[in-house]
Amino acid sequence: MSAFRVEFITPLFSHGAYEDRPEIRPASIRGQLHWWFRALGGGYADERAIFGGVHNGASASRIVVRVSEIKGETAWRATLPHKPHGRDRTTGPDAPKAAFLPRTSFRLDCLERLGGIQTENQKAMFARALECWLLLGSLGLRATRGGGSFKWEPLPGTTVRYPAGVAEYAARCGELLKGSRLRFSLLGTPYGDGEAARRVITNTLGGPDREDESADLKALNWPLGDVASHKQRDADPSRHERKTSPLRLRVVAVGRDYRIAAVWDGRTEVTGNRPGDLQGVIRLLAERKPELGAQLAPSNLARE
Repeated sequence: MSAFRVEFITPLFSHGAYEDRPEIRPASIRGQLHWWFRALGGGYADERAIFGGVHNGASASRIVVRVSEIKGETAWRATLPHKPHGRDRTTGPDAPKAAFLPRTSFRLDCLERLGGIQTENQKAMFARALECWLLLGSLGLRATRGGGSFKWEPLPGTTVRYPAGVAEYAARCGELLKGSRLRFSLLGTPYGDGEAARRVITNTLGGPDREDESADLKALNWPLGDVASHKQRDADPSRHERKTSPLRLRVVAVGRDYRIAAVWDGRTEVTGNRPGDLQGVIRLLAERKPELGAQLAPSNLARE
């Protein structure tokens, strides 16, 4: 169906049974494709017809995701590189974790089976979800904060291609997201490498040591996500055991530069966020984290 050579431009924090052994797992990629399929408006019946399911009578997937030819090095890396103590801590959410390093590459094959996807509309929906993940998605831990970002190239027989420059990248992403409730902007500052961009992405707001910022984020329905302890949730029922950030930030390679791509998930019924929450958090970031906020403030995401 399609095949790609994928190369990471920021560390991939992804492990299976052993935390000191990072893995590139087909199941994780399938999970990302599921998310994009739903976020783009795909319904349950079409999703089940393509990916299979176990409820109401099991059905097999018509898509096979294969990972092979992994080439790269592993090491312990900071999940939050903007923190000066990030490489020294041994416990906590910001402690270093085992990762595949940038320049790690692998072959990705997406194949059809069992007669393939049955309708042309479903084929188009799957192709759209796949290309959106390739251009705007990521993989592993800290995936919404620059971790597991990658670039790719199509292998022979695959028709989709990597955009050649900033304008083409932005135009293609806008075309793919048209009609969905996802909003997108390719931010303006170029970086010399992926880690420089990831350092800016991880330096946002909130955290266990910033209760003042947490109060502001609570008023905006946690627009950067939330992870609270049992004690914090008992004290404040609005807190979440785990809420994924509806503002997804990824590093992308465009031409010779690296930039930050920002995607806002506008599905209120999924995220719990109101339309104005995005503009509110952009204002906070512009005031307190200008390296990132100053790029978001003039973007189309800042407009109602």
